Amino acid sequence: MNINDQQRTRISTSISHLNVQPLTNVNFSLSVGTVVPRDVRLQPLPAEVVEIVPQYRGYNFVLVKDEIVIIEPSTYKIVTVLPYSGRSTASAPARTEQRKVTFSDRDREVARKHAKARPVEREKRVTTGSSVRTELRTGERVPEGVEIEAFPEEVYRDAPTLREYRYINRDSRTYIVEPHERRVIEEID
Repeated sequence: MNINDQQRTRISTSISHLNVQPLTNVNFSLSVGTVVPRDVRLQPLPAEVVEIVPQYRGYNFVLVKDEIVIIEPSTYKIVTVLPYSGRSTASAPARTEQRKVTFSDRDREVARKHAKARPVEREKRVTTGSSVRTELRTGERVPEGVEIEAFPEEVYRDAPTLREYRYINRDSRTYIVEPHERRVIEEID
């Protein structure tokens, strides 16, 4: 479905008049064909948008940060993702910790390959009899004693998206970490 820049702008403008609160944290990929979880609250597309793109009559949408995600109502599949300019975004600087990062399969593959090629350091097991919980969950902070590593330059060349992130290896899993907050962004098996 091809939507030209002028239509994109008009769609973005008409949605900005609705005063819909964008979602900042979603657990699905913002790409065409993805099925959105049923618990996501969808909004009906406004009549103005249907005038611009009649094919979308009866379709719903959800705002995710700075994107308009148009969803086919019967299947909950994403049919289009458009940039959303919102009202006055200039006055509200983007807060970095709110950005939902989506890595491409290629980014993941490059990270996985690198992590698997490296010898995994044997973790310093604590021998006090208490078992140390080693798995981490997405969104959790990495404990202070754990060393976060940078990827080598060739990984950043192959997967530039990873440049601002670091990683840790734990129990044959690789975790991509946001270094400032020390939060786990994604787990790669």
